[in-house]
Amino acid sequence: MPKIKPVNIGLIGAGRIGSFHGETVARRLVDAELVSIADPAPGAAAKLADKLGVDASYTDVAELLSHPGLDAVIIATPARFHTNVLVQAAEAGKAIFCEKPMALTLEDADRAIDAARSAGVPLQIGFNRRWDQAFAEGRAAIDDGKIGAPQLIRSLTRDPGPFGADPDKIPLWTIFYETLIHDFDMLLWLNPGAKPVEVFAMAEALVRPDAREKGFIDTAVVNIRFDNGSIAVAEANFCALYGYDIRGEVFGSDGMVTMGDVRRSSMTLFDKDGVSNDTWRRDTDHFVHGYTAQLASFFNAVRDGELMDGPTGSDARNALAIALACIESISRRRPVAIL
Repeated sequence: MPKIKPVNIGLIGAGRIGSFHGETVARRLVDAELVSIADPAPGAAAKLADKLGVDASYTDVAELLSHPGLDAVIIATPARFHTNVLVQAAEAGKAIFCEKPMALTLEDADRAIDAARSAGVPLQIGFNRRWDQAFAEGRAAIDDGKIGAPQLIRSLTRDPGPFGADPDKIPLWTIFYETLIHDFDMLLWLNPGAKPVEVFAMAEALVRPDAREKGFIDTAVVNIRFDNGSIAVAEANFCALYGYDIRGEVFGSDGMVTMGDVRRSSMTLFDKDGVSNDTWRRDTDHFVHGYTAQLASFFNAVRDGELMDGPTGSDARNALAIALACIESISRRRPVAIL
């Protein structure tokens, strides 16, 4: 049986999630090869390249895009740089995997989508929860009609505490752009064919109330009405002391599916202190399979020249539209229509 030619990958961004993606390519997948890493921070790319056994490292994205034999890139820069780097990669003819959010404005989202389309390159977005087994099986049950028509949908993200970040270093509206963006994608994906028509959001600084006056938000609840009559709720909080809590639920006319569990496994400890379970504490542990599976799917798309089953640029735009409606709803203190 002939061997599959590895896809040559360049990683742009050597921070926390970029390093994890690089490790996935280098150590968890056999049909891709990490050949180059770029990061503008002095020494960051070189340090990660040395750790992962990669020969080429750059501080300039343009140099990485000129690396010989490069097939595709993984974009894991800070969110504010995603669109410009994506367009640059598309113009260089490289297939693109971009972490969420793809853009921070609808205009930039359209610019990114147009760039990939004009270049004829696959564009996949890093909505990794779609690849988690529980969420994938939940969607399959919905597609098979096992719960009937979706009526009430819920998705939540509670990041593990204690919260130790500096609020001054967290960009404004991060809870919508980077945290709840996953939940918005889930609500859209678990309600196939439906379009959001109205959003009402409430938000507060409950974890760090001392940062409220600077515009910092660490807690939010979002209500979304869809054109098929269904109603959805998304919620987020930056400090769940008991662990990394990611869950979803779809209640339908004929039944219900639930997805996600903060517990690491079904093992339960019974001892002198009572009953307890170990819980997830990091996204890269909780969703290691999903993170790996999404890249494997992307690499298949690179070989085929077409994205078949991954989240697209249009999916990213749809989730962003909800995030922007949330920001408007908070600012105007009223429901906002999505046109």
